[in-house]
Amino acid sequence: MKRQIAGILTGLLVCSAFLAGCGKNEATQAVKESVETEKEGNGESTEAEGKDQDKKSDAEETDGSTEESSGEDQAPEVVLDKIGILLPEERSDMNGSLERAELKSRLEENGYDAALYFAKEDADTQISQIRELLQDENLKALVISPVDPYSLSDVLQEASDQSIPVIDYDDLIMDTDKIKYYVTFNTRAIGNEIGKNIVKQAELDKVREDRGCRTIEFLMGSLDDDASLFLFNGIMEVLGEYVEDGTLVCRSGRTTFDQNGIADENTADVMTQLNSVISEFYSLEKTPDIICTASDVFALAAMDILENEEIYPGDENWPLITGLNADADAVKSVAEGKMGFTVMMDRRDLAEACATLVDTYLKGDDVEVSNYSQYDNGVKIIGTVTCDGKLIDKDNYQILVDNGFYLAEMIAPEASPTQIPEASPTLTPEVSPAPEEVSPTPAAEVTGVPEASPAPDNKKTTDGKNAAPASGDGPEITTEEVPSVKEEHL
Repeated sequence: MKRQIAGILTGLLVCSAFLAGCGKNEATQAVKESVETEKEGNGESTEAEGKDQDKKSDAEETDGSTEESSGEDQAPEVVLDKIGILLPEERSDMNGSLERAELKSRLEENGYDAALYFAKEDADTQISQIRELLQDENLKALVISPVDPYSLSDVLQEASDQSIPVIDYDDLIMDTDKIKYYVTFNTRAIGNEIGKNIVKQAELDKVREDRGCRTIEFLMGSLDDDASLFLFNGIMEVLGEYVEDGTLVCRSGRTTFDQNGIADENTADVMTQLNSVISEFYSLEKTPDIICTASDVFALAAMDILENEEIYPGDENWPLITGLNADADAVKSVAEGKMGFTVMMDRRDLAEACATLVDTYLKGDDVEVSNYSQYDNGVKIIGTVTCDGKLIDKDNYQILVDNGFYLAEMIAPEASPTQIPEASPTLTPEVSPAPEEVSPTPAAEVTGVPEASPAPDNKKTTDGKNAAPASGDGPEITTEEVPSVKEEHL
């Protein structure tokens, strides 16, 4: 149609040329302008349509490439299975910080979303956190270290109703059968190691052969804590025989867990109890030969009490003090010879064992359980994966630097850690070497005649501190209260 219109216009132009020669140019120009206008109008439309088609084609290509790009760069979001981890508090100590990092990273390496929750020691808060997690459709398991071991029965029933497995972590959850497994430290085995090392460092076998004795007092953990009970039972499995035959004497008579456990592990109560025991039963010696404690905090408190009594590290009367946890201050005290030893319970090991257990169970594989008999929560015996501790003494404390737990300067001993304060202001701080014993009196130095003055004898003998008190001289000491490790405690 457009071509026909252009032909007609051209014909008219030719006719006009014949009719009026003088108007040729003007007529020709007019037709040209008319045709150009038509072409221009149609051409713009055509060009626009062409451009629109090109744009549409480009857009389709662009859309296609965008879709392809979106398929590559914006893959569908992968929703990970979630593991809820509920802890009593966000511990600020080194062991707690390393534990959290290890537990979270191990689970994430295994392909899980590890969600950490802290209850700040509030049982109601922890229950609310569990219920919040149970609303998440991606939740696949709960790892719970309880604030209150006796408060979770109802909420764990709710988890069981949703087929969410519960892994008990660190502290035993009581009065429920809705627990799949338990992960904790083997405190009974750790207690065995503490007992064995007391026998070694106090040379109890030699003391027994010489028909002597050593005195001992216990400062154990919280009465409602099964781990503390297992620890004490483990210690007494080793030391019990020495108590029974009189090689070890506990003058206070506190040889059962109920008698020497400290409620809520309160440090003030520890100091009160030890002060009371020392003043009542050790007024002459001021200290027992061995102080066995359930934590480094207790051990450090005991050292403060002794120093207040003017008994210092390096003195013959300084006792063998044991700790637990390998806190930095305690390890430094071990390095300085103030504490006999402590035990490292590396919570990274606990975190790794828990992450492995969770992954193994969720994949349907068999969990390697360490103990099927000891951990009874009142409703059922829980299959348990346990971790061991590591005894730390003056000879090996550097392993805590080698394994990345402490920096060297954090546990390095102070210079001259066992120096005893001067017993008398008349003693000169520096004595020139002499071939014979030099008297500490200034007069002896002036005359040059070394006259030895006898020093007070503070050595422990079987007739003094280390002897069992004679009848009528003190409280009767028996061994009937030494607890045997019974199955009900296991």
